[in-house]
Amino acid sequence: MIRYDVRPDELEAAIRSEVPGWLERASLRTATLVEQCRYEERSSIWSEVKDVFMRLQHYKCIFCERKLETKKNGRIEFDLEHFRPKGSVAVWPDGVRSVSIYDYNTGMASSEGYYWLAYDIENYAAACKACNTNLKLNFFPIAGERGLPTTTVAELTAEKPFLCYPLGRMDEDPSDLITFTATTAIPAQPDGHGRRRGEMIIDFFDLNRRDGLHEERARMIAIFGPALRATSEGGGTAGEKALVQNIDSASQPHANCLRAFRRLWNTDRVTAEDVLDHCQILAAEA
Repeated sequence: MIRYDVRPDELEAAIRSEVPGWLERASLRTATLVEQCRYEERSSIWSEVKDVFMRLQHYKCIFCERKLETKKNGRIEFDLEHFRPKGSVAVWPDGVRSVSIYDYNTGMASSEGYYWLAYDIENYAAACKACNTNLKLNFFPIAGERGLPTTTVAELTAEKPFLCYPLGRMDEDPSDLITFTATTAIPAQPDGHGRRRGEMIIDFFDLNRRDGLHEERARMIAIFGPALRATSEGGGTAGEKALVQNIDSASQPHANCLRAFRRLWNTDRVTAEDVLDHCQILAAEA
């Protein structure tokens, strides 16, 4: 998970350009939901703006950073995720999927959910079906009190959510919450709410229990590692130099893991070489 540095006005402009009239229709629907005091619709229109979020996220899942299809096929692989659930909120952990037992409050359930945010573009992100349909569902753990109806997205930061919203700068930079040791996600902060957020995000999205994610992260390190080695020794082909220049790009799959590997390369070359060897083996076996 990484931050996608998109300003609210940029997001709104993109939607106005690509789906003219959508924001006005969304505003009317929001007014109806607020009047109803619940989410209830016969049909929805949020999928119309899915392409905008897919593109702004470089066709990567907002949570696990898997690279998915673009354009037409991407619309099948991606869901447009409501960060705060629009209908109801279930209690996390659910007693089934989580392997952790939290010794702190994670928030009460809510039968109403965040119905007033069903069409708030700052409550949307594009997520793969594994993260959204199988894992995210209608959970939204928080450390504080749930916000009252019609509370704005910005004001809802007072809930102290455990999950992180990576679009824009409303929330913490995900890289300040999660980093990597080789292909394993670990909390980036030593203690406090930040550490708890990192621990819960890793647990919540199964970031260390999905073999495919480890293999994909290993493949990225196996691609960029040799280029780092060649260029750090004063050589390297034009292609290798281009790879190194692009290593920090938000468009790279599993960019957080790749950036952590580069930091390791710059501070502990011996360990980084061991990680590269391991990743090359794992990538070859995948």
